[in-house]
Amino acid sequence: MSLKNLITLVFEPDGVKSKFRKGTIILCALKEAGLNIRSECGGRGVCGKCKIIVQDALGFSAVTDAERERLSVSELKSGYRLACACSVLKDAKIFIPEESRVITRKLLIEGTERPVKVKPTIRKLYVKIPKPSLSDIRSDVQRLQDSLKDIYKIEITEIDHTLLKKLPRILRNANWKVTVTIWDEKEIISVEPGDTVKKSYGVAIDIGTSKIICYLSDLTNGELVSTGSLENPQVMYGEDVISRIAHASQSDASLKKSQKLVIDGVNTVISEACQKSRLGLQNIYEITVVGNTAMHHIFLGVQPKYLGLSPYVPAVSGPLNVKARDLSIKVNPSANAHVLPVIAGFVGADAVADIVSTGIYESDKLSMIVDMGTNTEVILGDKHEIVACSCASGPAFEGAHVKCGMKAVTGAIEKLQINPENYEVSYRTIENAKPMGLCGSAIIDAVANLLKCKIIDRDGRFADAPVTSRLKTTNGTKSFILVSREEGATRDIMITQKDIREVQLAKAAIYTGCYILMKRKNIKPADIKKFYVAGAFGNYINLENAKLIGMLPDIPTKFITFVGNAAGAGARMALISKTQRQIAASISRKVDYVELALDPDFQREFALATCLPHRNLDRFPSVKNLF
Repeated sequence: MSLKNLITLVFEPDGVKSKFRKGTIILCALKEAGLNIRSECGGRGVCGKCKIIVQDALGFSAVTDAERERLSVSELKSGYRLACACSVLKDAKIFIPEESRVITRKLLIEGTERPVKVKPTIRKLYVKIPKPSLSDIRSDVQRLQDSLKDIYKIEITEIDHTLLKKLPRILRNANWKVTVTIWDEKEIISVEPGDTVKKSYGVAIDIGTSKIICYLSDLTNGELVSTGSLENPQVMYGEDVISRIAHASQSDASLKKSQKLVIDGVNTVISEACQKSRLGLQNIYEITVVGNTAMHHIFLGVQPKYLGLSPYVPAVSGPLNVKARDLSIKVNPSANAHVLPVIAGFVGADAVADIVSTGIYESDKLSMIVDMGTNTEVILGDKHEIVACSCASGPAFEGAHVKCGMKAVTGAIEKLQINPENYEVSYRTIENAKPMGLCGSAIIDAVANLLKCKIIDRDGRFADAPVTSRLKTTNGTKSFILVSREEGATRDIMITQKDIREVQLAKAAIYTGCYILMKRKNIKPADIKKFYVAGAFGNYINLENAKLIGMLPDIPTKFITFVGNAAGAGARMALISKTQRQIAASISRKVDYVELALDPDFQREFALATCLPHRNLDRFPSVKNLF
């Protein structure tokens, strides 16, 4: 087949990329790629379940009558199509929305969370208010304020405007017996009939580049009630923050569209968490939000354009309090959304939450945090000083830019090992399903095992002569077949020379960030007594393999701790404790941000770190003997 007739499709949020003949029906392409999608009618165009979202309508066939009948006008305007009725005409990215998916991504929700004293900004008080009379003509608000002062000895001078408009009816319908919700001892934000003091809840939201996670918590005791999670729907505009910034910067309409996607995602995860616990949205009175600086700005509807332009300055860095209704978040309309502070253009509120949850800001021991993702944050310090930087590690460990890479969904190989005697491959897939591709942890395993088996050299190049039949050369490009179709895979799953180069660049970025921070503080890996690996991807990696390829500094494994979704844990701590918010604000002002590109050694160190594990083997004494 002529290459001119082949096009490349990328299916999100799985990150699966493959080539197809021009004009292929999308449903057929999905099946060929081994991706399942709802299609109860078997592709006859009558069920309307196989919804997809396309970004560029010109790359696809015209909308059919079947699609007009089964998709709303607003859906069509938003790029929705039916996979069974739509064919592709050029290279494109296709997003599979949650309602169409039948596979589950392996999302890490839990994070290591230190115990804190519960001290929420929300306080609920039950009051019986004297009814008005001709001899007592105080206003409803004054009557409410006086009752709070008389019974609880507190003076509240402010009341939410939206609540005020409904207050007269609420008080009278409740026969003047109500529960008052007060925010931060400053403002009355809710008045409810009867005694609802025990129904006090809040949500902590972690807006990641690839996922959105919600933690629903009881504000009376600080306990976690339930969670909700979702792929960040903004992935249709790119895997990394630079792509998201570029899209949102195109116009005000593009920014609004990006913001709507993330707000819709936040509403979805909150609704999921509430449904699990059978709670009403009106009982959510407080929200805390963390995310990288780009997600932070887009969530708030703040133009992120200048985050992507030197000198990469955020529009705002301090903590913010915004009414949930002003952001179209569907909770109690007077609820407060507290957005944690950011540190710099590429070190955001999620990094602040990492510092809060691990407690390195008050530790005597020198500690390092590496929060791995498409944008990796590295933080080094103790109670005396903290420095931080951002590494453009890219989406390779999310499966992007890797031929058979994919996200951690059902069927992704998550662990593998190559036998050095016969080069046979053993592996484990998510949900023990038929292998479809490689997620990030397996990509690291693959490169490390190829290196151990001397199938590739320290420069990442494949051996000149085949050492096994698994080593193939196609059109002058070498690759190693990990699992073939004949061995049960949906396609030949391989690692190519280009894939190895992508891993080298990604791991070099992370290591260089770690090294430059250590150099800045004039320390060596042996001086670091606590090393925290954060992030969903980081939680599943094989540490020995990560060190073997030089992704992490050569620190003894006994000092390394997986802390899971530390950003989410920090957001929840800030939700249930006002003290933790104050700590977060203080931390953001004290952290010294290091711009890697300005370091005179950056380019040289990055080049040295692309070698496996490093050009200077003295940096990795624990694996030096293998070479």
